[in-house]
Amino acid sequence: MSLIVGAYPAVPEAPQQQQFYAGLGRIPSIRGLELPYGQSGGSPWPAGAPEDWSAVVTAIPGTMQRLNQDKRFGLASTDSQGRWRALDFVSGLRDSVLQLAGEGHPVEAVELHSAPHGSASAKALEESFKELLDWDWGGTLLLIEHCDAPRPGSKPEKGFLTFMEEVDVIRSIREQGWEQTGIVVNWARSVIETQNPDTAVDHLCQAREGGVLAGLMFSGCSPADTEFGYPWIDAHLPATEVAGAPPSSLLNAGEIQRCLHAAGPVSLTGFKIGLSRHGLSAEERVARLQQMCGLIE
Repeated sequence: MSLIVGAYPAVPEAPQQQQFYAGLGRIPSIRGLELPYGQSGGSPWPAGAPEDWSAVVTAIPGTMQRLNQDKRFGLASTDSQGRWRALDFVSGLRDSVLQLAGEGHPVEAVELHSAPHGSASAKALEESFKELLDWDWGGTLLLIEHCDAPRPGSKPEKGFLTFMEEVDVIRSIREQGWEQTGIVVNWARSVIETQNPDTAVDHLCQAREGGVLAGLMFSGCSPADTEFGYPWIDAHLPATEVAGAPPSSLLNAGEIQRCLHAAGPVSLTGFKIGLSRHGLSAEERVARLQQMCGLIE
C-alpha cells in the first residue's frame, strides 16, 4: 500500500524543513503529500520532497480561515453571495492545482468541505459541485472530506452537513454522469462527531455501500486535554503507538486495521498527524511519521 501523508502539521522550523522532507522521501510506502490551501493561496512544492511524488490538496485551512471572517461562506451555503465567494475561493485553488501539475507534481485529488455551519444545504452543495466539475481540473478528483456535523447537546468542531447528506449529494452527481468525485472519511473528524470510534467504521460502510467511497485519512483525537488542546479538538493527534503520542488518543493500530477492513480498496489512503513545533529533530519527526506508515501498511 502506498500512502498520501499530510506532513505539514509535523514540519520543523527552518532550517530543518528540507532535511525533514528529504527524510520522508526515503520511506518507501509514501507516494505523495497532502498540501494545504489557505486563505491567501497554496503551498509551493516543499524543498527536499521527491520531485516524482504526487499531491492531494486540502481546502480545510482556507475554508476555516474564511469562515472565521464570513459565517455565510461555503460551497453548501444557502446565501447566494456566500456560495459565490466559496466558488471563487475554489477557483484560486484550481489555479494552484494546475500550477503544481505543470511543475511535474500531478494532483490526485482535491478535498473540499460542506461549509458553513448553521446555514448549509445539500441542494446548494450539489449545485456547487456540478459547477466545479464542469471546470477543467486536468483529471484531478474533486472529493468531499467529511467534517463533524452538529449534534444535539454538544458544540461541534466544524458543524457542517451530515455524512448521509454528503453521500446523497455525491451519489446524485455521479448518477448524472460526473464520475470524478467521491467521499473521503477522515477518522478523527468522524469520531469527533459522536465521540465514538465506531462512527468512523459506520461512515466508511455507508459510503462504500453508496458507491461513493474514495479515500480514508487517519488523524487522531482525544476525549481529554492534551498538549494538542482541549478535548475532541481536531488537531491531528498521532496514534497511541507513535512515540510521544498522548496516551488518551483514541486512534491506535486496532482501529486503523478495523477501518482499513471496512473501507476495502480505495484510491486514496493516508494520514495527517501533528507534532510539537519544538524539541524534536528532523530525524525524530521522520521516525514518528514512519511509525504511522507502519501501522497502516
